[in-house]
Amino acid sequence: MIRHVATSLLLIVCAGVSARSPVHEGSEKSCREHPQISGKCFNLRGRLSVYNGAPAIRIWRIGTRRVLGVSEQRFNLPGYRNLPEDLARELNGDNQILADFLVCPFTRPKPGQMQLVCIESAKNVSEQKRKQQ
Repeated sequence: MIRHVATSLLLIVCAGVSARSPVHEGSEKSCREHPQISGKCFNLRGRLSVYNGAPAIRIWRIGTRRVLGVSEQRFNLPGYRNLPEDLARELNGDNQILADFLVCPFTRPKPGQMQLVCIESAKNVSEQKRKQQ
């Protein structure tokens, strides 16, 4: 009888631990595969920076007055990455990243509104110290 109780308790404890342990199901899917993408992905030359407000990570499209927001909350889904890990590691409040980005839109472009996107990739990447204002 004690043996059955001990075995049952062991099974319950093991089940509880495994339920809380994160299961790594392989790498996260790319931005391009996100189910909430609203249009075709496109290339742009831009400056990636951290800002106050939401979304905090934004891309200024060089040569325009247009700013795109990198959605990390509204369109955040488990298993999908809206910002490549290497860019997330490099970016902080003291620098900015210039690159040729491939972005995919979550929202349609509208005058006077920030379009929300995710970043699929970046090429020709250079990091610069952010100018103090």
